[in-house]
Amino acid sequence: MHEETDMHGLKAKGLKKGSVSRMAAITIGLAATAPAYSLTGALGYGASESGYQLPIVFILSVIPMFFVALSYKHLTTSAPDSGTVFTWGAKAIGPRFGWFGGWALLLASILAGVAATQIIVNATAIIFSLSDTPLWLHLSVAILFILSTTYLTALGAEESSRTTMILTIAQYGGLLALAAFLLMRVQQGEAVSTAQPFSLEWLNPFAITSFEAFLNGFLVALFIFWGFDASLAMSEETEGSSEQVGRSGILSMIITVITYVMFSTAALAYAGIDANDESSLTFKNNIDSIITVLATEMIGEQGALIAALIIAISAFSATMSTIMPAARATLAMATYRAIPRRFSSVNATTKTPKFATWTIGLMTLTIYLTLTAISESVVQDTIHSVSIAVCTYYTIAALSCVLYFHRTAFNHWHTALSQVILPLIAAMILIAVSIFQALNMMDPSYGSSGSIAGIGAVFLIGVVTLLLGIPLMILWNMREPKFFRGETLPLERAHMVENGQDSQKHHHAHPRRR
Repeated sequence: MHEETDMHGLKAKGLKKGSVSRMAAITIGLAATAPAYSLTGALGYGASESGYQLPIVFILSVIPMFFVALSYKHLTTSAPDSGTVFTWGAKAIGPRFGWFGGWALLLASILAGVAATQIIVNATAIIFSLSDTPLWLHLSVAILFILSTTYLTALGAEESSRTTMILTIAQYGGLLALAAFLLMRVQQGEAVSTAQPFSLEWLNPFAITSFEAFLNGFLVALFIFWGFDASLAMSEETEGSSEQVGRSGILSMIITVITYVMFSTAALAYAGIDANDESSLTFKNNIDSIITVLATEMIGEQGALIAALIIAISAFSATMSTIMPAARATLAMATYRAIPRRFSSVNATTKTPKFATWTIGLMTLTIYLTLTAISESVVQDTIHSVSIAVCTYYTIAALSCVLYFHRTAFNHWHTALSQVILPLIAAMILIAVSIFQALNMMDPSYGSSGSIAGIGAVFLIGVVTLLLGIPLMILWNMREPKFFRGETLPLERAHMVENGQDSQKHHHAHPRRR
């Protein structure tokens, strides 16, 4: 007997294999986590919640995300499909779970594009020293940004991944240079007077002052690791075997956590957390723009300009890296008849889903312009609301791994651990985090848009937009029921087969129904 773990019945979609190098795939995952603008928005709040234990909180918070990354690795090895969580959820759990996971991924990607657009507008204001951005400039920057990122993404996987790699190297170069400046100042004894010297206690989980301090810091940290999976949506286009492709998400995750821990340690050692000190990470005027504050401290007045450029590069590369997987998820959903077939078209010249790519880009632009017309605070709250969609599709990915491999995983202790036990723990943690975060978001004081009928606007934006997927799914089920009957992506489990049996003959047959 031996294990048969490959998913069967998957369809080629016309994407060009080998057009994305393995290094480019890793940088797509790094770019999607957007370390520069993630850190500038999260570092101050994380420090205010967890204090000098923020580095260990970053390490602890990556653990469930690492377990999710293991799920992605194993599922990519068995099914290197551009639909990722949509395809895996449909095959391992059921078509409705797969569809909803795909919807959550698309929603998270679009909301991330909305967030990045706002960041680009803010960075433009800093670059041109504008205290108040005129409406015409605001809208022009937003339109130019989204159209240019969409255009570059639609050029082709090779071109767009190369552009993302260049931008990611530039972003990491800026962050590493700033971290080096911070450490040099600390070594020279020029740290902020209220900052504590570095101590190994910062990496001691038992030194965290309270469970609340840990939990709040954990919530801040958990969502800035989102995006590592972007590279795996390019699995059908990445060079190498499916197992090699599957490792790119884990490598992206490891590099990201090292970056966050090193930078947060350098920032804490230099600036400290005294909320009364104007140079501190937690000072009220600094907490929303830490990278800008630190760069200005290091370089002077030009620091704000340099920081704005680094953050703009981060937002630009992150947007390209979220449009790419969203377009490919849309392509897969259409290929398996879960959404209109028009989205399954692949351009003959570029070998990319051009129609899906431009649809994602134009939807992002439409939502941004609509929310801006209502209120800029609504745009800010949209950024906060993305967490529910992220938790949803990561939970579906983890549970897909558990259910798909549970028949074969327990033949070996290491596969039992990495394919079932750890992904199940990740799913349980993410479900708990989702509930806790939803309760937080219901508070009218959460975010900046207040409440509607006593319920926080952030909750309404995040949860209502996610639940909008249910009536859309029902409507499509009425029009095109084949996918929902399991005819295009039948349920399947990894299973044991007799030695000598040619498992390859199953690849062009329908998988065993469950």
